[in-house]
Amino acid sequence: MTTTDPETTQRRKGAQLAIATAISALIIGSAVLLAFLVGDGGDSATTAAGGDPPTVVTGEAPTTVDYVNYVDPEALLAGHAGRPLVINFFASWCAPCRAELPDLAAAHAIYGDRVDFVGVDFQEISEKGAAELLWETGVTYRIMEDPKGLLLQDLGGLPIMPTTIFVTADSEIVDRHHGLIVESQLTDRIEEIIAAS
Repeated sequence: MTTTDPETTQRRKGAQLAIATAISALIIGSAVLLAFLVGDGGDSATTAAGGDPPTVVTGEAPTTVDYVNYVDPEALLAGHAGRPLVINFFASWCAPCRAELPDLAAAHAIYGDRVDFVGVDFQEISEKGAAELLWETGVTYRIMEDPKGLLLQDLGGLPIMPTTIFVTADSEIVDRHHGLIVESQLTDRIEEIIAAS
């Protein structure tokens, strides 16, 4: 039987504590860096969109969102039948959502005459935060809310933010993109649902 002296045991505990502290610092530092890079909706959003932001933000941000209401997923899809549809699930607490919303606003400005866009505020913790986010990122298309996550579940999405669902004019879901969608992916998917419609 091997015994360990108290000094060796103390050194091991100290080393374990140092490793745990370093890992924690790395995780926190990464989160702070990500929030800094995508959290302001300013220059980084402009770069991500490949040009100027779609809307110049002036005045004061609203404190509420004018939510539209669809009874269920079938009503949502039926309400947009005959036109391709992009459904984007987002939340104000989601840093990747903040990063992609300027691209969605820009796509709406380009394709809005041929494609419908609906944003879905997913399990929001602050309507004021959502209103500010939409205002800062230039989003002007319709917004509905999914406080319990049931709409995303019913549309076959995973509870991952953000999630973007692409629907043809025949109400056929052709893609569910989980996670951040970059401008080129967004454009490609929109072109696909236009071509399939």
